[in-house]
Amino acid sequence: MKVLSILIAAGLMTGVYFAMSGSSVDEVELAFGAYTTEFNKNYQSEEEYNFRKNIFEANLKTINEHNAKGVSFTMGTNAFTDWTDEEYKRMLGYKSNRNTPQEFRNLGDLPTNCKNLPRKSIDWRDEGIVTDVKNQGACGSCWAFAAVGSLEGAYAKTTGDLVSFSESQLVECDKFSHGCSGGLMFNGFNHWMRNSPRTEEDYPYPKNAKPGKCSEDKIPSDYPLLEWGYRVDITWECLYEALTHNVVSVAIRAENDPFRHYSGGIIDDDESHGIDCGTDLDHGVTLVGYDADEDAWIVKNSWGAGWGENGFVRIRRGEGMGVCGINQENSQAVYDDSEYRK
Repeated sequence: MKVLSILIAAGLMTGVYFAMSGSSVDEVELAFGAYTTEFNKNYQSEEEYNFRKNIFEANLKTINEHNAKGVSFTMGTNAFTDWTDEEYKRMLGYKSNRNTPQEFRNLGDLPTNCKNLPRKSIDWRDEGIVTDVKNQGACGSCWAFAAVGSLEGAYAKTTGDLVSFSESQLVECDKFSHGCSGGLMFNGFNHWMRNSPRTEEDYPYPKNAKPGKCSEDKIPSDYPLLEWGYRVDITWECLYEALTHNVVSVAIRAENDPFRHYSGGIIDDDESHGIDCGTDLDHGVTLVGYDADEDAWIVKNSWGAGWGENGFVRIRRGEGMGVCGINQENSQAVYDDSEYRK
């Protein structure tokens, strides 16, 4: 069947869309055309085209209504604006440890008393221990990307060598997680304690985001086994202290409009505007910094550099379980724990 695609006349600014209130059919068509061009969308039938356009229209209305509120963060279109809720949810592959407490106890506690340290800005990207933003595709493998982010930071800080490690090794070989159907970051740590990490170059992530059979035994590795995986206790104080040592694998709540449509600024709960990110954890990401001036965490996502702030998101530091639940279930890969015990 002929593939449908929309070509927009030269000079049209594809990144700018109109307010949906009172829009005509032609305006909807024009905005959707700009979107399909910007995000290289192709549909296999007229029926699918109309189906996706209706989803796009509803999501764009949500985006514009939010942006009209003038709160601490903005929303915008991205690769998921024409996705169904079910398609989006499948990318959220973090499985809360509340259902697997024994596995979580396999990690040692971070050797710290979670001191209320004076807060100052930290950005591990500036120290050369954070790789470029990656893209998990339409696969619930966020947990593997979050685990790899922490491993990369631990190895780089210990050796001075920033290596892009393989998410596919975990997605295809970690028997305690479920590949594209979800998993846990500390399961990845436990796997690297028994099996040397492989590099992204040697064990690449499939372009179609569809994992195959485990190839770990066929790919040699000279990289050392991971020494430790530490559990970060609940509270922002513990999370901040862990961050002073290195990047951290963190779990958040992402099944919400603020995260799905995020384009910039600082995500914060705002009761007066009906904004609540939630705290039921479903997505794994990597904490790489803290902005003291804005009192916000700096988080690396795994949805490509076209999402959010070049692939990153800022989330307000909060008390209790934290904004988007970020204070709850976090862990850190460690090769050298000497500085933790000073």
